[in-house]
Amino acid sequence: MFGFFPLILSAFLLGLGFYLLLQVLARKEPANLLRGSMGWPLFGETLGFLKPHRSNSMGSFLQEHCSRYGRVFKSHLFGSPTIVSCDHELNMVVLQNEEKLFQVSYPKAMHGILGKFSLLIVSGDVHKKLRNIGVSFITSSKSNPEFLDCVEKMTISMMNSWKNCKEIGFYKEVKKFTLNLMVKHLLSIEAEEPLAFKILEDFLTYMKGFVSLPVYLPGTPYASAVKARARISATVMEIIKERRKEKLGPVKGDFLDAILSKENLSDEKTVSIVLDMLLAGYETTATLMALIVYFLSLYPNVLEHLKQEHNAIRKTKENGEPLNWEDYQKMEFTCNVIYESMRCGNVVKFVHRVALQDVKFKGYFIPSGWKILPVLTAVHFDPSLHENPMEFNPWRWTDKATSKKVMPFGGGPRLCPGADLAKVEIAFFLHHLVLNYRWKTMADDFPLAYPYVEFRRGLLLEIEPVQAKAGKIET
Repeated sequence: MFGFFPLILSAFLLGLGFYLLLQVLARKEPANLLRGSMGWPLFGETLGFLKPHRSNSMGSFLQEHCSRYGRVFKSHLFGSPTIVSCDHELNMVVLQNEEKLFQVSYPKAMHGILGKFSLLIVSGDVHKKLRNIGVSFITSSKSNPEFLDCVEKMTISMMNSWKNCKEIGFYKEVKKFTLNLMVKHLLSIEAEEPLAFKILEDFLTYMKGFVSLPVYLPGTPYASAVKARARISATVMEIIKERRKEKLGPVKGDFLDAILSKENLSDEKTVSIVLDMLLAGYETTATLMALIVYFLSLYPNVLEHLKQEHNAIRKTKENGEPLNWEDYQKMEFTCNVIYESMRCGNVVKFVHRVALQDVKFKGYFIPSGWKILPVLTAVHFDPSLHENPMEFNPWRWTDKATSKKVMPFGGGPRLCPGADLAKVEIAFFLHHLVLNYRWKTMADDFPLAYPYVEFRRGLLLEIEPVQAKAGKIET
């Protein structure tokens, strides 16, 4: 029996060698391809590309490759030959030519977590229809007095809960805030309900596996995330069934009601778009809020200017009078702070696309079938586009040309549909935060790109209440 072992081992090694040889041969490249490195067989340069680094920097991988090969180079990432673009003009061409020259192309492993009808994955008419549903509801919601009142009351409730605290884990707190706000707005579930807590727990598990190593083994973050998504989907499906039973009763007027009453969607697509809205309104908004608070702690001159803007708004209102849409429209510097935090903090580092045909642009050649990753981070720190790009400077946004040099909300037909809603939520939250609290961050607590943004210590803040100027609202 043991005499066969060397023979079996030799056959295995021979087969492995033959497989790797085929992989190398399959990488036969066009003669006019860009410079770069394809890295190791199978793995390519994926591990180096995903190496954690400060989110307010490009990271060593991109710095070294851009220095060696230029701002657009070839690599082998996520199992595919890839063009990496740190060039703003090329990135714009890629994002604005969706379904013409390029198409969305996320790794297969992400499909198991996102679901086959996720806005991140679908394309063509399905994407257009689902996106339009989301945009329509957001457009009608962002200035709706009931929504604005809900945002402010939940903000004040959270601020009041900190009164006797000397330290808070801010990132965890704002994740709770944004998810509670979204489940209320989308599904009419109150923050105190057990169902809200259940959804929050599942979403935390879901996000941990969102960009983890895609290994479906019991106990792995990826496997746990797939199961968490299934539980959230089942929860939303149960709510849909209950709504259909109660369709002759009072209309709740939330996002789910809008879909069920006006749109002819399958249950699977309905669940998917609800989860997409929850994901976008929860994770990305909370991350941006944490980045803003982090940068404000480092730049006291910015914080002081922000306070002045909100004090001026507060002086025009009676004590306890709620904010409204007209107040939001006065928050110009606040919006500049939000934009600059996105530029410097980089909630989204890159996006996935694939070339549908051979593409030539500015001397760059992208072969048909190759992946291309437009790297948004690199453009945000490009010194040819931004003066002192590493400096947090909201005043740069007073120049309208700045908005054409960055892509914090993506671009083209996949421009973030919830951007306007997120800005309103954040602006109202900042109004009460800067007028009611002082805070300090820890020296070793900074944002890291994994590539998703995380804080080393959860953005632990030392907080101190100041004399309330924002007034009180009964909650």
